[in-house]
Amino acid sequence: MFAPLARYLHRAPNPSDADRAFIAEVRIQKAREPRSRRSETVLAIGWALILAKCWGVHWLCSAYAVPINPWWVIAPSLLFAIICTWIYWRRD
Repeated sequence: MFAPLARYLHRAPNPSDADRAFIAEVRIQKAREPRSRRSETVLAIGWALILAKCWGVHWLCSAYAVPINPWWVIAPSLLFAIICTWIYWRRD
């Protein structure tokens, strides 16, 4: 057990071994997950439903003289839809 250690301690270091002993750079490339066709279809259907809901809320508020501004309902819906879509597209 000590013979290889003694041999290692008493020999002159090889310059090429010193270069291999240190890591100069590490690059890790995460494999990109392919886009899911099903997820994009669900996202498109969700957007269509949100836009239909926004149109319906706007029409109902104007047709029935509801005492609120329809943008109090429409704006948060669009905001959260935009955030969810942005998170999906930036997930890489």
